Amino acid sequence: MSRSGEMAGRMAERAPSGWAALAAMLAVSVSSTALAQTTPVTAAPAPTAQTESVLLEADELIDDQEARTITAQGDVQVRYQGRTMRADRLIYDLNTGAIRASGNVQIVLEDGSVTYAEEIEADEAMNVGAASELRARLGDSSTLAARQALRHGEGESELRNVIYTSCPICESGDRPPTWSLRARRAVQDRESRTISYQGAVLEIVGVPVLYIPYFAHPDPTVGRASGFLPPDVGRNRRLGTFYEQPYYWAISPSQDLTASLRLHGNVNPLIGLDYRKRFWSGEMSIETTFTEEQLFDDDGDRFGDELFRFSAFGEGRFELNNYWDWGFGLERAYDDQYLRRYDIDGAGERRGPYVGQETRLLSQLFAIGQSENSYSSIAAISFQGLRTQDTSDLLPLILPFAETEFVINEPVLDGQVRLQANTALLSREDNPGTGIFEGSTGRASVSATWRRDAIFGPGMVFSPFAQARADAYQIEISEDRYETFTRGLGLAGAEVSWPFMRPGERFDLIVEPVVMASVASDDPQAPLNINEDSLAFELDDSNLFRPNAAPNYDLWEPGARVSAGVRATARAHSGESASLIFGRRWRDEQAPGFSPTTNLDGENTDWVAAGQVDLGANFGAEGRIRLEDETLDVQRIDLAVRAAAGRYSTYVRYYSVDEAIQNNPLDPNREISAHIGVDLARGWRVQAGLTRDLDSDINLLQDIRAIYEDDCTFLEISYTRRETQLGSIGPDEGLQIRIGLRSLGVFGGS
Repeated sequence: MSRSGEMAGRMAERAPSGWAALAAMLAVSVSSTALAQTTPVTAAPAPTAQTESVLLEADELIDDQEARTITAQGDVQVRYQGRTMRADRLIYDLNTGAIRASGNVQIVLEDGSVTYAEEIEADEAMNVGAASELRARLGDSSTLAARQALRHGEGESELRNVIYTSCPICESGDRPPTWSLRARRAVQDRESRTISYQGAVLEIVGVPVLYIPYFAHPDPTVGRASGFLPPDVGRNRRLGTFYEQPYYWAISPSQDLTASLRLHGNVNPLIGLDYRKRFWSGEMSIETTFTEEQLFDDDGDRFGDELFRFSAFGEGRFELNNYWDWGFGLERAYDDQYLRRYDIDGAGERRGPYVGQETRLLSQLFAIGQSENSYSSIAAISFQGLRTQDTSDLLPLILPFAETEFVINEPVLDGQVRLQANTALLSREDNPGTGIFEGSTGRASVSATWRRDAIFGPGMVFSPFAQARADAYQIEISEDRYETFTRGLGLAGAEVSWPFMRPGERFDLIVEPVVMASVASDDPQAPLNINEDSLAFELDDSNLFRPNAAPNYDLWEPGARVSAGVRATARAHSGESASLIFGRRWRDEQAPGFSPTTNLDGENTDWVAAGQVDLGANFGAEGRIRLEDETLDVQRIDLAVRAAAGRYSTYVRYYSVDEAIQNNPLDPNREISAHIGVDLARGWRVQAGLTRDLDSDINLLQDIRAIYEDDCTFLEISYTRRETQLGSIGPDEGLQIRIGLRSLGVFGGS
């Protein structure tokens, strides 16, 4: 009666179909009990001699003809279609078709999921299955255990006295997981691919903290499944106590929708829809909120008409061919204060090549093409201002903004040539009621730039350059009256640098004096020209050595100019680094159109400097400074420092600008931001932050947070307060509690 593993394998191959069906059914049955499949499992037909064989291995095989049972014992292994079952003993009853595997039963599925049990029972048709002392590893991290598992038909399994967690399990058993979910009964529905619990209790470190009569979540091995998501709960002065319940709908493998309803104590509900879809050529997403409500103030007191109000954010990007992609970005809100009134995020995120701000929304439709030696783009752009001083009629609609650049591969006069073309058309609605006329403008530009880098003498770098450009403008000087003009511009010059390097045993030092000199033609149309694309810039370390310091196209820096400075860099062999740049610019004439803010309004610019220090995770600093050219008074400074020591970490940033060169008089002249964090024991840390306007002595933002985090749990308790006033929305404060349990989701919100 004894057979070796090899003999057992041969017997399985020539066994009657009933025994082959036994092994196949067993493999499928136990995989169902494991609660780990990502798609519904159906019984396979019994294999025949022509189908894939079942391999059975055991130390001993007993065929009891009288009792009509087949018993395999001693390191039993059954393999079928990538599934493996191991057990100490297996009995197959030929009369009833019952299968019983006992003793260290282990089932390994094709996806690597593993189930352990003391005993498993199933019949040949898989109509009934049972397991005792079941333990299953679901996905990469989740663990499920039950005293007993019963399989009710093909689509459902029942678990009794079950415990579930996504936390690591202590091997010694003397420390409970950070969190676990216990229930007297759980049901796995393989059609909906969910696990539901009845009479569930959430335990934190083994201590019961929350009773949940009913709770359900997707099988952890399921990537996407429809169902309710964890709710958000919060309170603030404007909205009152609110509760937001989202529902996730997995429409198809390529699209989904999240719909949410937020109920407020003070105002009408808010509905949200977030739709995402993938196409063969790209993907898109649209996120909207809407409500019908009056305006309301800080205390939630309503006034005005009850109107339909909304916000919409969206983006998409698609491939046309190997060169061209196209896409869109959408940012819109009903009014200036809608987003802040309802605490809606989304403003200022990148949704295309052009990025808006929290106070200025930007919608765009674009196409981008790129190859090794060329770049092209075309875009239509519209703006929505969210600041009280913004006038919607004065914000232009850009139809279109287009540019292309081509680099000639072959050297020209031993240098590189770049050919560029650019056009912009800005359209504005005429609104005589505002008393301000801006008008529409259009521009087209073509240019060619040549540059060569050559080394001569004792390691000096000589880089001559030249540029020629032609512009054509059409400007609306009064309502429906346009003036057209053209201009030709050019410049030539050279940059000379002399890098000195001192290699060392611990670090290398490079000091590089740099001088740039160029001569540019005058702007023949300067009195007529307007500035649309260079409104907020200044000469600093980033453009100190540019031949034409004015960015973009509308402003042109005429005459002769010289920039001189020094660049220095120190790099340690262990990775630390420090760098510094310092210099200024001299010009032979003043240029029209350059304000004091630009640092190019006079013949001599202010001194500019920038530095950076990176000593690894424990210390880093960076800063920029602008010093008055004669008195060296500080005109602008922006300094940030980060540091960490032991359990402590901090970040401080200080910003100050002289009122005479302030771009926006409503922005703070002096501001400081500080953050500090302290790591406590066992995953706890505390963070506090403050952003303060030093001129008005107003806290723009202050917050304090207590955070716990480990491999499977996230807990955050935070308090925030703002003292700023934006229209009817003024100072606000809120308390936020968030609990994140891996594989179950994040509970709570703000």
